[in-house]
Amino acid sequence: MVELKKMTSVTGAAVKKYLSEFAGTFGFVFIGCGTVVFAAPFIGYLGIALAFGAAYGAMNFTFSGSHLNPAVTVAAAVCGRMRGKNVWLTLAETAGFILMQTAGACAAVALIYFVYSGKNGYVYQGSPDANIAGRYALSAVFWLEVVLNFLFVCVFLGTDEHKGRQPAACALFICAAYLLSYPVTKGAMNPARTVASALFAESDAVAQLPVFCGAAFAAAVAAGLLHLPFFKRAKDISAS
Repeated sequence: MVELKKMTSVTGAAVKKYLSEFAGTFGFVFIGCGTVVFAAPFIGYLGIALAFGAAYGAMNFTFSGSHLNPAVTVAAAVCGRMRGKNVWLTLAETAGFILMQTAGACAAVALIYFVYSGKNGYVYQGSPDANIAGRYALSAVFWLEVVLNFLFVCVFLGTDEHKGRQPAACALFICAAYLLSYPVTKGAMNPARTVASALFAESDAVAQLPVFCGAAFAAAVAAGLLHLPFFKRAKDISAS
């Protein structure tokens, strides 16, 4: 009986984590991308940046401990903050998080376009929220995304032990980063959001997915390595 209760508790906790990733990413993408689709002409870059930042901060606060971003999940796995009983369980949990984040983002974008298609005189003209390197070379976009993703993941991991500060820190960084990157890439910095938007966009967005996702995951690995316990111990020793 005791073992059954323990197994039930562990299973319930795991289900809650996965559902939190789905719901939190859904909320972030629905508010952020919905703002682009419905309100961009009225609020401009600043309004869009505030919407994405506030949505992430609110979802991160509501679902405390959730990543809501595949890049953060990969970085957490690399630095050992997602640690299963063995490497295969860690990989399975990481893949599960990414799958739920992407599913949540896709559900959000699908709902946005379902609502948008109900507009009087609606004619499909592509996806205004898709991440596309329009006026910039793909190499420039790649390195911009590497830097912004690296900095964001460092903000998340750096405040991971201070859950009360993490939502505000992440929200502020996303606002600032979107003000910089939205004119270039329409503010990617999240592979789940990028994939979901691309599925409803023209072929260019799908073709450029390797650039955006590759940049995000490269940055995630670099940030994860920087936050390995070895470097944390070295920092603590130098501080003392």
